[in-house]
Amino acid sequence: MILGRSGRWFERAALVLLLLIFTWFTWRGLTMFFSGDDMMNMYAAWNLNPWRLARAQVFIWMPVYRPVGGAIYWIFFALFGFHPEPLYTACWLLLVANLLLAYRWFRTLSATIPEALLALSLILVHGSFQDLYISAGTIYDRLWFLFTVLGLTAYAKRPRRSGGVPEFSLVSQGTIVLLCLLSMSSKESGVALPLLCLCYEVIFYFPEVQKQGLVRAWLRALAPLYSILAILSLVFIFGRVKHTPELALTPAYRPHASISVWLTRMSEYGAMLSYQHISFTAFSIGALLFAMAVLAVLLRNRVMLFGLAFFLITITPVALITARPGYVLYVPNLGLGLFFAAALAMLARRIPQGEALAFVSVTIALTLFHARNWPAVLDTSYSPERRLTEQFRREYPTLPPGTKLLFVNDSFPKPAWDLLFNLRMLYGDKSIIVHRLEAPPDQRPDPKHPIDYDHVFVTEGGGYVELDNRNLQDSIRLHILRDYAVGRETDTGRRDFAAYVVSGVSDGEIGNPTRWTSPSAKLKFELYPAPAEFSAKFWLPDFVANSGSRTLAISVNGSEIGVLPLTHEGMNEISYPVPASLISRDGFTLVDMNVTNPYRDKSGQEFGVVLLRAGFRYRQP
Repeated sequence: MILGRSGRWFERAALVLLLLIFTWFTWRGLTMFFSGDDMMNMYAAWNLNPWRLARAQVFIWMPVYRPVGGAIYWIFFALFGFHPEPLYTACWLLLVANLLLAYRWFRTLSATIPEALLALSLILVHGSFQDLYISAGTIYDRLWFLFTVLGLTAYAKRPRRSGGVPEFSLVSQGTIVLLCLLSMSSKESGVALPLLCLCYEVIFYFPEVQKQGLVRAWLRALAPLYSILAILSLVFIFGRVKHTPELALTPAYRPHASISVWLTRMSEYGAMLSYQHISFTAFSIGALLFAMAVLAVLLRNRVMLFGLAFFLITITPVALITARPGYVLYVPNLGLGLFFAAALAMLARRIPQGEALAFVSVTIALTLFHARNWPAVLDTSYSPERRLTEQFRREYPTLPPGTKLLFVNDSFPKPAWDLLFNLRMLYGDKSIIVHRLEAPPDQRPDPKHPIDYDHVFVTEGGGYVELDNRNLQDSIRLHILRDYAVGRETDTGRRDFAAYVVSGVSDGEIGNPTRWTSPSAKLKFELYPAPAEFSAKFWLPDFVANSGSRTLAISVNGSEIGVLPLTHEGMNEISYPVPASLISRDGFTLVDMNVTNPYRDKSGQEFGVVLLRAGFRYRQP
């Protein structure tokens, strides 16, 4: 144990070190853009009546989804608009605040400063919590953590009479009740806080109370507070949880009261905490938890017992539903930190300064372990939300109220409403209409009630380009762009290349000199009907040329003009004569490039050739 001035220095230095390690692993969270969860959560909060949202913070029977987080989304959108930096900075700072508050709570439970530091080191970061660090959509878990730690700290600080009987003033009872209400309003699992307080009371104080013969006095002291908390918990479960549509109607949130389901989920979460290095089964995880309980009892270590109870209580709500990402272990992990820190500290105390050495050793080992297993950094430049927002801010600074938009395709998840939410919040206009062709029926245009769209978009070059909306059906069928016309020839490095594509050519960045074709690619050109030659230049990789017998057939307006065996790896150039009769007099001349027996990769995707250039040149008389 470290005492005196050197102990305070060690504590401060250790906390700075841990915060630096935390920052090193998580700072990228400050640079992220709104996620799909943010779109849904912020839009829902924006649509709520602010007074209803305010009342729902403490009126826990109101069927409002996680109103504390909703209030934060509402406030940040009202103050800063559709800009992620303020929200993501606040959310990252909340994670830092949670660590400091967790340490303060650990200090109330731990026998020494190094033991509390050891607990903080054990729960500092984890790669399985990636969503916690890169998405504000996990704000509900951050808030649940916050109010759980605050509630338990406030409870532990209550004065006690001799014999361990607690004293609760009206102010202290009101504080604990309020923190329990806020915990419940942060996330459904927050209903565990009253039970955690009771476990703390029973594990740390009931044995002394019983020994002193003060059980009745103890129960009388607890009865008013816990009667209120029990009533509030039942009101919350049967009022809000059972009647909030986002909870009651979502299959993934429906609990399954089954020990086999619980053990299965526990084994899955155990594997997450080990970065999949340990493969747990229902039996092995059950045996491990039983062994942990036996060890805590044999050692008579109350911190270990409470840590295990904390873990089991807080993980059970998510262990009875469909498996969730690792961030749901953010709060339960507090209990594991307490358990293992207390166990390691007991062993370390046998040698001089052993606890401090244990802290340093564990911190170094865990930092290296997390660094080695940390998941790849997410490249948010490909975020559909970021790309859409940056492009539309640049190219469409304003949209009139009631603007009608159609997306032939897009980069957003098919079932989600993120595209609509994104655009309405970007412009602060709930009247914008957005329809998608590649989406469930409720997001598609209504064929019985056609409307004239102000803008029609397709994906191209990692962004969106507009189709000509004068003849919508033809524009969609032939991929006719609004801002680019087509001519006789093109190459894949030109900005207007997308205008020549009808179908079957891969999307790519502007300036990319090559594009893969699919087995059936179609291009369009515009030229007057005269004798011409169609030519194309393409690359044939060795794995395509040498892996089977395949050919490339070229057709103009449905008539085949030439067939080439695809046997020459590297650069290929073709040229075939085209009579004037095959060239369209009005409209586009269509060219099909069809590959027989196409190359197929391991995922099953089929490829044609790597196209560089294609087009027509008139033949000399």
